[in-house]
Amino acid sequence: MTKMTVRARAALLPLALVLAAHSAGAAAPTPTPAPAGDTVRITLLHLNDVYQFQPTSQNRGGLSRVATLRKQALKESPNVLTLMAGDTISPSVESSAEVAGEALKGRQMIDAWNALGVDYAVVGNHEFDFGDDVLRARIQQSRFPWLGANVMSVKSGQVFDGMKAWDVREVGGVKVGIFGVVLPETQNSSKPGKDTRITPYCEAAKRSVDEVRAAGAQFVVALTHLAVEQDRELAKCVRVDVIIGGHDHDRVEETVAGTPIFKLDEDAVDLGRLTLDLDAKTGAVKKLAWKVLPITAKVPDDAAFNEQMKAYAPLLATLAERIGRSPVALDARSAQNRLGETNLGSFLADTFREATGADVALVNGGAVRADRVLPAGKMTRRELYSLMPYRNELVVLEVTGTTLRAALENGVSLSSVDGKPPGRFPQVSGMRFTYDLRKPPGDRITKVEVRGRTLDDAAVYRLATLSFVASGNDGYTMLKEQPQLPASKDLPSPWDALTGAFSTGKPAPKAKPQGRIALVGAPPGGLRAPPSMK
Repeated sequence: MTKMTVRARAALLPLALVLAAHSAGAAAPTPTPAPAGDTVRITLLHLNDVYQFQPTSQNRGGLSRVATLRKQALKESPNVLTLMAGDTISPSVESSAEVAGEALKGRQMIDAWNALGVDYAVVGNHEFDFGDDVLRARIQQSRFPWLGANVMSVKSGQVFDGMKAWDVREVGGVKVGIFGVVLPETQNSSKPGKDTRITPYCEAAKRSVDEVRAAGAQFVVALTHLAVEQDRELAKCVRVDVIIGGHDHDRVEETVAGTPIFKLDEDAVDLGRLTLDLDAKTGAVKKLAWKVLPITAKVPDDAAFNEQMKAYAPLLATLAERIGRSPVALDARSAQNRLGETNLGSFLADTFREATGADVALVNGGAVRADRVLPAGKMTRRELYSLMPYRNELVVLEVTGTTLRAALENGVSLSSVDGKPPGRFPQVSGMRFTYDLRKPPGDRITKVEVRGRTLDDAAVYRLATLSFVASGNDGYTMLKEQPQLPASKDLPSPWDALTGAFSTGKPAPKAKPQGRIALVGAPPGGLRAPPSMK
């Protein structure tokens, strides 16, 4: 949902966006009156949640186009900072791919940000998806600082190795302080290491603001990767001049406790441009204007950016390869796979159960990331990776009926009429279950059948699932210590299993859900999806 509680203001430095796609370069910047001698004009360009450097399937976004607009802004004024408000290393098709036998794991995105010329980035929750070691490697690869004031090392008591809590940079004679914080849920929703702790963001923010002020900062920017409710809390618990955020995948423009908050949607479909007229002596804000610039085919590519990224051309060609076909459209919308049974969720679970020879299968709905309906017909490697971009393994666990029931209880424990659809929601195969939303979490499962027979709490079942779930993530702690069959080491990867299904047609996805999951206690029309999902 777009917030508009700050009054829209006319842009102080409009960018010329009416550009011919075939133009050899950007149009000349529109002349604008210079501010008075006691005023410094600073421009903050910002993006968040950018998972690919190419344009989207709808031909929006593309960091090469953003590079064009950034260079144009710099021609207008050198007082420009380009900010990235978290989530870029994962999840994405390219990050899941391999080059020369090595998984990219976000390497291509750092190369893209280096080519663009970003000034600062805050870590998002998905920066930890590949673990601490990969994140350290990506930080070392970056030619810009990563901020994470509330990302701490238990051993050293300092911020995560290679990160900064904050920084101060002089821009146009004004000392600009900037710090970054990430949402605390990262501790459990991603894969930070045992030595890494995500601490309360308000405490980290207060400490950072005190330190940047002591270092001479006159204007303070909070670069955040928080839910919007947390950004609002941050605005109340510490005084900063502006909050530039990410994570929600929604455009936000509002003021809380006198602090403006700005956020954009994902994948650089738009570029945020915040123009500030500051008092040259004190850094106080005299005038502020925020404008959202659509990134479309009207904005030409930047040749220098493309030259630096040409090493990835073979990868892009590989991703376009055909791996098979689907006879029906597949519902890969994120919210729907977290709300209830989908034909894709059932197909995934069926494929993994058959590939492993298990009795039942469970896939967490949050593993599905394409967030669109894939049409029937040809399936490419890119579409395969887009369905499930996370690197996972298939495992088979031996679980009792009691444990299986507990896993299902966990899967529906966060489901609600008006809450955000939970990533732990279970898509299943080999079983059916009913849950009652009117009952308290932990006591919602009212009926479970395995292959047509009532679940036997004392029986032992072979459960196929993803390594993410088997490791106890998304609340599936009851599976963490369950015996894993030795044969799990020889199982195909989830991608290989799906490639086999798409190429052979076995198992075949169904056009509609098969009634494996029944919900009691829902309002008329069932549970509804929010406007967007991250």
